[in-house]
Amino acid sequence: MVPGFRVIAYGEAADRADEYVRLSRTVIAKSTKLLMGFMVERWGPTYLRRRNQEELDAIMERNKQRGMPGCIGSLGCCHWEWHQCPTGMAGAYQSRKGKRGIVIEAVCDEDLWIWHLFVSAPGSLNDINVMHQSPLYLDVTGGRWPPRNKSYTINGRTRTLTYYLVDGIYPRFAFLISPHPKPCTEEQTTSNRLQEAIRKDVERLFGVLMKRFHISLHTGRCLSVSQLVTTYKAICNLHNMCVERRRSSFLSFRRRVEGGAGGTNTGVGGNAGGAPGCGDGQSGVAHTVGAAVAGGPAPGGGAADGAGGVADAMGNIGAAGNAPHVVHPASHPPAAGIAANSDAWAETQNSAECESLHEDLTADIFRDRCDLLAPYID
Repeated sequence: MVPGFRVIAYGEAADRADEYVRLSRTVIAKSTKLLMGFMVERWGPTYLRRRNQEELDAIMERNKQRGMPGCIGSLGCCHWEWHQCPTGMAGAYQSRKGKRGIVIEAVCDEDLWIWHLFVSAPGSLNDINVMHQSPLYLDVTGGRWPPRNKSYTINGRTRTLTYYLVDGIYPRFAFLISPHPKPCTEEQTTSNRLQEAIRKDVERLFGVLMKRFHISLHTGRCLSVSQLVTTYKAICNLHNMCVERRRSSFLSFRRRVEGGAGGTNTGVGGNAGGAPGCGDGQSGVAHTVGAAVAGGPAPGGGAADGAGGVADAMGNIGAAGNAPHVVHPASHPPAAGIAANSDAWAETQNSAECESLHEDLTADIFRDRCDLLAPYID
């Protein structure tokens, strides 16, 4: 495991640590591949899963405090260069910059917890083409996700379809909110400043992944696309583990605790001293991602006192090879009929609803945040 983690963390070649661990290059490469496959198989359902209703409500509540009611995350893409791409696949995986690689789509929250990950799209595709292939897009347009049982109000209008923050390349869909392309009023400029500040979450995510795991900073040295997918899912698993263990020291967590001191349910995980169901920063139940912070068991099976975590989770795997227990799993909703799918597709593709939501959001942000954002407007 030592050479495997060295390859993941430092991005070094398989034969770099042969003298340190006294293993051959072939053994190190094989052990690294098996280690990443094991992490994806055992902890993928726990750390790369769909949000349950409690976590979704907590994220919406926190984004409402940040000035974006109804927002459930930031959506973005990045490219990962593939060094050993076969020549026969270069046409599909070569980007407009002449480099071969794959595209990675992700959704994260304020704490940089990855809630959605779509890897393996060819590098020749842009963000729009990748989105149309993404399971997130197919679930939203099919009416299966996100759930529509929680409403929010913007500028006096109540809606149930939540949205993601994206950049300007994405189309005008009802579940995607991008900045104004050419802001010409003070209201639009103020709205753009806030949207850009909150949407930086996903940009920070890709920067943190490259800084923390240098295997994603360097070009991919895998021989197949499936191994590239496994590698990136493994480092995202490790990233979510790190976020879970260090969440209590984040500034966003302290802000949620301060905001919940008056008895308001805020944030994922809430105050470590609050009890479930109480209004002391606790979000009603001990959420999966905040269980370790709230004093409960971590999703991987470890304790919340810093002595457990991944090591305890590995020790809890039984003789039959059972994966760690998934706390409050969110079941995949069944597919609806053709009529329901058509209605959901028409609603999410409605550009008029997108413009209406954009206008209401702009007016709401300017009314509540104009004084706060005034120093950042030219």
